[in-house]
Order: sequence, then structure tokens, then C-alpha cells
Amino acid sequence: MTAEKYYQSLEAILANRSDFEIKFYKLAYRRGDYRFCRLASKGIKKNDKVILIRAGIHGDEISGPLSLLKYFNEIADYVHGLGLKLIIYPLGNPSGFEKGLRYNIDNDKGAAGNNDFLRYELGDGTLADDIKSGVKFKHWFWSSEQKLKIALAKETKLMHRLLRSDPLKQIVACLDLHQDYITPVAPAACYHYAFGNLNCYRKIISQLKKEILVWGNQVIGAGYNVLLDKTGKVKSKKLSDDAMVSDASGFIKRHDGTLPDLFWRLGAKYCVTSETTGATPMEIAMKVNLIWIKGLAELVSVSSSSRRGSTP
Repeated sequence: MTAEKYYQSLEAILANRSDFEIKFYKLAYRRGDYRFCRLASKGIKKNDKVILIRAGIHGDEISGPLSLLKYFNEIADYVHGLGLKLIIYPLGNPSGFEKGLRYNIDNDKGAAGNNDFLRYELGDGTLADDIKSGVKFKHWFWSSEQKLKIALAKETKLMHRLLRSDPLKQIVACLDLHQDYITPVAPAACYHYAFGNLNCYRKIISQLKKEILVWGNQVIGAGYNVLLDKTGKVKSKKLSDDAMVSDASGFIKRHDGTLPDLFWRLGAKYCVTSETTGATPMEIAMKVNLIWIKGLAELVSVSSSSRRGSTP
């Protein structure tokens, strides 16, 4: 599916809805121009709670974008029915999606991959994009801060700009939809990155177990030490020292400078990356994503207050 065909399918769905607005922005690469899409519930008010969903930042991970197409009406009706609002970036890397590439058509991943949203200043003054789970730091910054002079992929830089115009203080949940085609010898399974007290997700994990193996207590190395061939396709690789172990429920806590990590620092209460392995049938992978979306909406709807931090 081309990016334009994806957008046409999305626009056809939205043509029958009056509760969403869709906007497009231009991404100009050396090898071609692409549109970048932002969807949002209409009429987001100052007291509304918002769920932000992003899919497809790694272009070869297509289950997230396809989930949003297949289940868009069901998702929108469910979330709006709970009195919540949505902001959706359905195709985070449109050229990669079209070409089957992890990164964009120019094979430009920036300084630290195209899921690059955060930098940590450590005690000695150095900057790190990944502090795993327990490293102490002095400050954190958006990786797009001009003074840092960090190279970002064009789709990442654009999303930084758009996010800064979003109602950040009202976003109480951030869900990033991914697929793991990298971890070697992975069975059909799901796992997840998240922060804070993970007990709140017990109901979601229980639902996931009815559909798929939850990959607990496993060494998982997706996203780290990624090797590409000349065309930008991901090569097979061995687990590196950056690999981490999931807990019994399939969770990994890793402050790795990604979009959910940024929203955790901004104070959102629920910040999750959903992963299904490449061996997972597409229909099951899409069901996993839907379970996460509905489950987070339920959590937000019953949450009386959100954990809030301060922006530096």
C-alpha cells in the first residue's frame, strides 16, 4: 500500500464522521515528497482528557497503521463514548511505510534513530538518549532544542513541531504502536515498554493472554544496535549488550528517549509502547493494538487525577 492509498482510505472513513479533523503537512525528502497526517477529535476543551496514539514511526512495522484503519470507527466511538478525546499520528514515517523501510526514503535516521524525542543531561554534563531504567540525571530536554544541535530525521523534526502545539497538559496517555522484526528467533508474542506502577495494566495483560503469548522473562533486543543494508532494509542481528529482560507480564522499563518516554517526563500517567513480534499473524497483531487502545481508554476514564510534572 502506498502512503497516499493509506491516506485515501483514512479520508474515506472520516468522510462519514463529523467528530474528527484531519490535517496534512509536507515532508520533502531528497528522493520525493510525502504527506504527514495528524488526526484529532474536534472541539478539544481545556478540561478534556486526551489519549495520543502514534503508529508507524518504523516504516516496516505496519500493524499499527493498519490497526487504525481497520478499527478506526470502533476506536473513535469507544473513546468518545467514554468522554475522552483523541490525537492520532497514524503514519509516523510515510515514506518508510510505502517502501518497507525502518527509516525514511533517504535512509536518514538522524542522530539516534527516528524515534528520537528526549535527551538526558547526566551528572558529568554529558547528554544521553538512553539511560535504561535506573541512571540518575540532572535535567531532560526535548531532543529538538536548538541549543543541543541534534540531527533529527525530517519526520521526527516535524512531529516535534506539531507536538509542541498539541494540548500537552491534557494528554494523560500516550500509546506508541510497534512491531518487532529484529529480536532473533522470536515466536508469535507480544511485549510492552511502560513506566510507573505497572499493576494498573493487569486487566489489559489478562485480555492479551487470551489472544497471544505474552513474552515474559525473555531477553529482548529490538531497536538496539540495528544494522541496515545499503537499501535501508534491516539485517538480521545477534542480541547485543543493549538487550533487556522483560518481566513476567512482558513489561520492560527503559528510558530510551522515545515518544512515550517524552510523555512520561511531561507527566502523562499512562505511557506505553505496544510490541508484537514479526512472527505474529497480522490479524492478531492488530487485535493486540486494539486491546491496548481500549484498555488505556478505560484506565483514563476511571482515573480521577493524572500524574503531572513540569516542563523544563
